[in-house]
Amino acid sequence: MEEIFFNLFSQLPGTESGTQVALFSLSALLSVVAALLLAHRNDLGWWAQMLAVFAGPLVIALQYDLTLLSYALPYFALAAFGLWRFSRFEFQGKFTRKVTLGRFGLMPIILTVLGVLGLTALHLGEMLTTGFAFTAGTSVIWLSFVSEALVVTSFALIACGLRPGWLLMALASLVYVVTIFNSNPALALLGTWVFMVLASVYGWFAWRGLPTRGESAADAATTLETN
Repeated sequence: MEEIFFNLFSQLPGTESGTQVALFSLSALLSVVAALLLAHRNDLGWWAQMLAVFAGPLVIALQYDLTLLSYALPYFALAAFGLWRFSRFEFQGKFTRKVTLGRFGLMPIILTVLGVLGLTALHLGEMLTTGFAFTAGTSVIWLSFVSEALVVTSFALIACGLRPGWLLMALASLVYVVTIFNSNPALALLGTWVFMVLASVYGWFAWRGLPTRGESAADAATTLETN
């Protein structure tokens, strides 16, 4: 059993680092499940994403370092926002929403950039305030934190019916995979992020036939005129 744990997480079981890697891997796996559910416009995807944040960042912060709540709570808040925003779409089945696609204009781009910058700064925490984040050899930390923040922000874009959010999620996940691949990552963590890339691409294709909000309004107007 210890050998299996070590092969999956590259850490010894029962250690603090081993527990954290296992929790982060579980969190990433739940995010993959969330992405697959949301690709089918299923409300349960948001519950899976909130559980992903709880199982990873929140539990680790509460158990090991409360300062980590500075980024864990905003992650959870964005997942909760996604659940609320997605609920504004009409039902099309028991848990499925009738999503209409919005336009990825200047304002969503600005909000995405600000969101990524803010979440990255919160994640860096003391590394940023002490100046350690600007020392040599921290490029891996920057890339992994920025890509992780972009994935979380992409969920918010998807909640608003913005299909490019899937591509941003796929790109950010791919950057994360490449970044951690060069630092001898845990097999389970690397594997779940590879699946995150695939799930994001799948979401992009799954939403390709959805109507835009303009088309949906025009169809509704035509129906009213016919009646």
